[in-house]
Order: sequence, then C-alpha cells, then structure tokens
Amino acid sequence: MGEALSFFLDSVAIPMAVIDENFTVYMANQTLCELVGLSKEELKRINWANFVDLKDLERIKYYHESRMPAPERFYLTITDYRKNKRELLVQVKMIPGTQKSLISMTDVTELKQLTEKLTRKNKCQEAILQVVAHVLRNDVQNLYQFLLEKAVETVYGAQAGSALVKEKDVYVFKATVGYDLSKLSRVFFHRNELVQGETRDVMLVRDFSINEKLDKERKDALYSTGKIDQIKVMMTIPVLIREETVGFINLDNFDDPDAFNEESIEAARLFALHMGIIFERLNLEEQIRKQAEQMRFLSYHDPLTGLANRRFLQEEAERILAFSKRQCKPVSVLYLDLLNFKRINDNFGHETGDKLLRQIAGRLKKSARKSDFVARIGGDEFVFVLSGTSANNAVEFVKRMIRQIEAPINIDDNEFQISANVGIAEYPKDGDDFEKILRNADRAMYCAKVHRKTYCIFES
Repeated sequence: MGEALSFFLDSVAIPMAVIDENFTVYMANQTLCELVGLSKEELKRINWANFVDLKDLERIKYYHESRMPAPERFYLTITDYRKNKRELLVQVKMIPGTQKSLISMTDVTELKQLTEKLTRKNKCQEAILQVVAHVLRNDVQNLYQFLLEKAVETVYGAQAGSALVKEKDVYVFKATVGYDLSKLSRVFFHRNELVQGETRDVMLVRDFSINEKLDKERKDALYSTGKIDQIKVMMTIPVLIREETVGFINLDNFDDPDAFNEESIEAARLFALHMGIIFERLNLEEQIRKQAEQMRFLSYHDPLTGLANRRFLQEEAERILAFSKRQCKPVSVLYLDLLNFKRINDNFGHETGDKLLRQIAGRLKKSARKSDFVARIGGDEFVFVLSGTSANNAVEFVKRMIRQIEAPINIDDNEFQISANVGIAEYPKDGDDFEKILRNADRAMYCAKVHRKTYCIFES
C-alpha cells in the first residue's frame, strides 16, 4: 500500500498527508512539505497536532481518533514553521483496514484574505458583493448567463453582452443578453482571432476589423446575430483562474463610443475581481471533487493495471451471486495465475514486468463480456466472475482468453510470450458464498499448475 499511496500523493497537486493512530505524519507529499517548510523526513518525525490551531485541533482529532465520518470538507487553520498562519480547506478520509487517515488540504489563505479586503470596499463594491453572495448561496443553473445579466445591470453604459468561454483551444459563446445564443453558439474563436486578444485586464474595443478574416459562416453569424457592425464600443472583462484567462464577459453599447467611462471601467474591474473569486472557488471545488474521485478509484482499483482490486471484487462478486441466486443461474469464478512471470520480472526488471502486467490486464479486460468482472488480486494473479455461466461453458471462455494472453508481447525491443494456469469453480455447486468459490477456484488452479494443464475444473 505504501508505494502505491506515495505515488498517488505525489501525483496530486494539493497538500496531502497520511497520519497514523498516534497523530504522527506517516506520509506526506511534496506540496505539503513546501507549504509547511519542512522535508518529508522532517515531517515524519512530527506530530500533526504541532501544526493545527488550538481552536481546530479537537475537531480534527475527533474525526481521526473516533473513526467517525468527517464532513465533506471544513476549514482549518495551521501555523507553519515560519510562524505563518494558513487557512486550509480540509478533507479527512479513513483508510479502510488501517488506523490511518488521509488528510487532503487546499490552501485558500490568499482567497480568504482577498475576500475580506473586498468586503471593506465602498457602496458600489457592496452591491457587487451581494451579487457574488447570491451566486455562492444559490444553485444557479447557468452561471455565465447569471453573471452576464448582472454585469449588464451593474456596469454603466452596458446595453447587451455575451460570455466567451475557453474550451480546449477555442473560445465559444456560453451566454448572451440581447443576442440569439442558439445561433451564436455555433461561432468559435481561436486565440489569435479574438478582438481583445487574451488580455488579463478590462479593455475597451472599438475596432472589430479582425472579424473580417473569419470564414464566411462565422462572419455571417456575427454580423447578422451578433450585430458587430452596430456595436460602437465593447468592454471586455477577463475571467481569470490562477492568472490564466479562461473566458470573457463582453459588454456592448450601440450608441456612444465613449459610453464606458472611468466609473464603468472601475466597476468592471471590481466585477472581474469578484468573478475571479467565484471561479477560483468553483475551481477549488472541482479539484476537491476530482480528488475525491481519485481517492475512490484508488480504494477500488489496482493502481498498476487499473483493474478492480480485491475489495471491489468482493463487493461486486457478492452482488453478482445474489442476483444469480434470484435468477437461478450459475456463476463461474476463474482464478488465473500467469506462467513464468516471475522469471521475466527477475531477468528483465520490475519496470518491464509492470509493462507486461499492464498489457496482460488490457487483454484480460478485452476478453471479458460486459456482464463479466475481472480483478487483479495479487502480483500475477487475476480473477474473473462470469455471470450466468456454468463451469463447462466457462471452458470455451478460458480457451479464447488463453489464446489472447499467449499472443507475443513486444516491450522495449524484447518479445515475450506468456501463458497462464486457470482454475474454475461454479456457484452454487462448489460453494454457497464467494469466499468458498474463490478458494475452490484457487485449488483448481493449483491442480492445473501441478498437472501442467491450461485449466482445471474444481471437483469436490
């Protein structure tokens, strides 16, 4: 578990640590080391309580020591070894089968400080904060549409507008006020086709001649639906996430090239700042969601091959057996052990062995039907659960699967050919629960290995 978990932690861009039953740091990633100003080895000798603010210590201790489920996320203050206080958004997840907890952190210090500073602004800022608060409190179905409408209402001189959002390498329309979105949604811009470029500051645009270089379909849509030839001035407000431009709120005026004054520009800058906070928060929440998905995947899958692990196998097999019992249908469990894998691993190294296992896992997954389930439960051991399949019918599946496994595999200019021994046991004939069936399939596999057969069917 340690090697796989260490690889996972270091692949995540937010601070993460594993603490043991004594509240000592068992493992930490480099991002956390940079946050607290210590090396991984230094962290391992430190009790996590040394970092946590007293007001938060009992709370996090409670979730860790009681093994009670923690809230999805909560705020925590820590003091690093430079005596700086950092505000963190924290998740505590128990690691199944251990007394350890996985703590993930997102540093929101700067975001929190910026929010506090903005709340001290004048009446205009307070009005914009009300807009932001509304977004953060409510489930707005179309965030870009909502923000655009509020910008048109808030910024003096705005009569219409549009929201351009970056998707992959192009910018597309996601919201409009005063235009037909269904027609403009077919228009896209490459970065070098934007009239505002990829500016990071509020900008006024009066020259739209660059649109003349677009293809006929996009240009016609802009002129007929986007009224480009009628716009006297456009104010563009960039949407930034971590200093990267990810979109624009464009506000248009059809009457006066000087419709947007200094007051308008200042309001737009305030609006841009608050949009940054909103999208930064959404970005943080997206990171947390992805991190939770990664954690769930890791807990149910083998990190090397991506196949289901023993835990997932146990849960899914019990579900399959329960369903088959209701349907009065058999289930075959196949226990597969690769032949000569250890020799390849010893002679060519673990890196080659890992590459070989990944290719074999891909072939096993490809050989399975949609209703079948395949898992890796050991170094070179795999298990199939074939629903609605008797042991005798499973033989044809085994033969086909072995042919796929035995096809030559090329790795780093070396060709390998590998095979397997397979044991077959059938539910409910060979056992009334999955553990019994798996043990009997293992015995059948051992029988096949001893007798140098490709497969054996369990016989009591």
